[in-house]
Amino acid sequence: MLKKVTVRKSPSYLSTYKLPLLSFKLHSKLPQSIRTVWEALNHGDAAMARQLAASALSEKRLYAASECAALKVGLAAAEWSLGSVQNARRHAGHALDLFPAQWSSHRILLASHCSKRAFKAAYLHLENLESTGPVPTWDEPVSLVEREVALAAWSWMLGEWEKVAMHLQAAYPAGISIMPAQLQEDWLRLSLYRDKPDDAAAAAALLIETRPADLTDELLQTIVQNGWTKQALPLYRRAFKSEPGNPLLRRRLVALCIREGEIEEARLLTKPGALSMAA
Repeated sequence: MLKKVTVRKSPSYLSTYKLPLLSFKLHSKLPQSIRTVWEALNHGDAAMARQLAASALSEKRLYAASECAALKVGLAAAEWSLGSVQNARRHAGHALDLFPAQWSSHRILLASHCSKRAFKAAYLHLENLESTGPVPTWDEPVSLVEREVALAAWSWMLGEWEKVAMHLQAAYPAGISIMPAQLQEDWLRLSLYRDKPDDAAAAAALLIETRPADLTDELLQTIVQNGWTKQALPLYRRAFKSEPGNPLLRRRLVALCIREGEIEEARLLTKPGALSMAA
């Protein structure tokens, strides 16, 4: 049965996630030949970066493999920014041939997969990468959280829900309480897709803490509409306790109490006055 997912109207975070591209941060240990290219890229001047990198590579001097690879990375990033994806891929590939122990070229290649919506290719590419150990000063490694969230995002786009859960748990082994709110929302969606009512309730319990009554009700109704009234009841109790004068939350709580056989609780909730049961 297809689950109803109405956590929010905007797209899920994972469906729009992009692995961060290179930042080209400047620091004192960058070789001068690389620094000028990085400065141009850092300031958004891709055309100048392309010119500087190409000029440096054409000089009749012997570069170390790492330095030459960095210039190729700069050239690839400039081509990417200028919209030449094929050239960007070509230069990134050359950079990897020159110096395999790096992450920067992989970031560009992964971005190119995603630009073509080749999410399976992106997933397999990143999944098969191993930590290279120490990296050169110009490189920007993919962190564990970035890696796992990216793998979760591409699994999401492929509809592979169990893999999504596996990668999010790897990214946040301490649990969903430390996830960003947008990922907590996606965990709730994921719980619906995977038919995990307790997981959905755990995510909802975190999300309703900072929401007004109308948005809390919208979120909790997602759980109710999937038939998980047992899990929804304590959440509505908590919400109503925070806003005991809210008539909408009172009506929802009374209805759930009746459905779950908590007749005495429902009776007590209706005692303060007449209650319209229209939702």
